[in-house]
Amino acid sequence: MSKTITDIEKGRIFISPDLSSEVYFTVLLQEGYTQGFFTASEVESIQLHCLEFLAYKCKKYNGGESCSIRVEAAESIMKSNLYTIGLYLKSLADTSGAIEELKTKKISEIYQKGRGLITVKLAAVQAIYEQTQNNKLPTLNFTYNETLSEEGAGLFFISYKPDYETHETPASIDYQLCNPVNQLTGVEFMYSYLENLWLENEFCKRFSPKAVHHLLCGYDPGYKDLLINIFEQVLTAALACALAKRCVLSLQISGEEIKRLHNELVQNDSSALAWKIGKAAELVLEELNITGTSLGEYVTKSLPGILANISRGLELNTLDKTFVPPFDPDSVPKIYFSEGLKMNDEDYRQLIDELLVCRYLEDKLQLIKEQVKSFADLEDLLTDALLKEEEVFGVLDLLSDVEIAALIKRHPYEEEKQAAYLPVAEQTLRNYLNSYLEQLDDDREKRVLEMLDQFADG
Repeated sequence: MSKTITDIEKGRIFISPDLSSEVYFTVLLQEGYTQGFFTASEVESIQLHCLEFLAYKCKKYNGGESCSIRVEAAESIMKSNLYTIGLYLKSLADTSGAIEELKTKKISEIYQKGRGLITVKLAAVQAIYEQTQNNKLPTLNFTYNETLSEEGAGLFFISYKPDYETHETPASIDYQLCNPVNQLTGVEFMYSYLENLWLENEFCKRFSPKAVHHLLCGYDPGYKDLLINIFEQVLTAALACALAKRCVLSLQISGEEIKRLHNELVQNDSSALAWKIGKAAELVLEELNITGTSLGEYVTKSLPGILANISRGLELNTLDKTFVPPFDPDSVPKIYFSEGLKMNDEDYRQLIDELLVCRYLEDKLQLIKEQVKSFADLEDLLTDALLKEEEVFGVLDLLSDVEIAALIKRHPYEEEKQAAYLPVAEQTLRNYLNSYLEQLDDDREKRVLEMLDQFADG
């Protein structure tokens, strides 16, 4: 069985290039000693020089004074030193050259070479960040947009400390890639992450923004708030089109075609299915004119995960959750709701006073029916009249489905912790509306909920 981190090949130590520079130096030293490339005294000498260099860096961190430093800060500086050294050692042609460096050069010299490499890589990260900004997708997805903002990945260039915290990645990155960057940190992570995102953007930009938007709406009309990977959804849809012999660029596939694909693909064993998906990927790359590039390699690298999703869909009879027909949200009729004109302030205050002193629900409802002529006044009195739950339910019973949906849309239920910032009256109304919705029969509740997404903006 092959090892994932280190191995011996033809008398050399092999260390995975995916290993972070933060631990590369340590792994090289450990494996080098285990395999006899370093003696115990050489390892001890290297470790001692690392500690001496740490003392030098801590003194510099303190402005040249030899005063004490917090343990956490010293540990962080040590990790930073090891990262910088490891980054340089990783850049060499092979581990033999790295071992030779450690045997013949001072730790401070190796560090300085690594520090120079950090500067070079920072410039490369800045360049790929700008390229990713230039090919950014026009999407509603919040996580994607936030990650590519100045408050997301952009924070890295403000907060990164190349002298004392090279191993850290001070950026807000929540958007998940189709092929995650798992082991790397610091400038290595940022470059690999942004490079992968740039490739994903390049693929998706071959399709029209409208086609991608409709595809994602087909996956979930509320995709703007989901933690999804856009590239994976687009590639999956493109593969479905290729399998169904549809135009890949359209990303259009019907529910009937998905059923036919299920009946066809479910008959294949795992190897035959993998072959079919591979051939479909070739058709996608051909139609998109992607040949012999890093983008083509990235698509190929993404296929195993998508193949697993397709296999799961076939096994569970849920292929329509993997291959999804696009959906145009603008095709749904919009509800244009008017609040109406409010009564004057004096009349409104008089109505509230009467409701506050009125003892019986029937009398309160009669007052409301006689005097409230606009949705705006009704909405206000639900918080101003200090109505009990059963009284609010009585008022809601007077309303149509669309009026109830409008109230829920404007006063959505939130859990107690999330609602803590709201005024008490508003919290109470939201809770009452949620309770009222839950006690409706299933058909009416479904009608009301479906209306929530049909209200026109503004």
